[in-house]
Amino acid sequence: MALGWAWYLLAKNPEVGRALRREVDSVLGPRQPTFDDLANLAYTRMVIDETLRLYPPAVAISRTAIGDDEVCGFRIRSGSTILMSQWVTHRSPLYWEEPEKFDPQRFTPERSQGRHDYAYYPFGGGPRMCIGDRFSLMEQTLALAMTAQRFRVLIDNEVVPDPVFTLRPAGRIQARLERVSDSAASLCA
Repeated sequence: MALGWAWYLLAKNPEVGRALRREVDSVLGPRQPTFDDLANLAYTRMVIDETLRLYPPAVAISRTAIGDDEVCGFRIRSGSTILMSQWVTHRSPLYWEEPEKFDPQRFTPERSQGRHDYAYYPFGGGPRMCIGDRFSLMEQTLALAMTAQRFRVLIDNEVVPDPVFTLRPAGRIQARLERVSDSAASLCA
């Protein structure tokens, strides 16, 4: 799902797509990406992070209070179910400048400095955070880079999110692939 949302956002923001392809071309050239390339695919990773900010895998997570507590002046009783919404937090102007804008640069080290730890939590957080988060981020970064080497994804329709168990599009994302016309495209021949 995350890669589908990434391509949707890249199709709607062609300048970001061009920046992504420039990085991929400069880091990889015509060869396939490897684990060792991850450190040099910083912009590609920022595209993934920004995609997960706008379209997190789940729109909310729940927890059960194990004891009475008070949070921000609200009393929470033991056994209460607490919902935290990544969708709401990731789009809050309290934490994000122009929160609806697709801006991978907001994940540069300079702009990330001082950001609250839980302003961004697409995989949850704390001791119950998803154990597959690092693998997922690695896999998404390499898959996005590999696809961007060969194709540009064109999407003409607007897509509406549908928050079922995971955040998915309501209906379909109808996409067309256009071969990239540089040397990397020769890998597809």
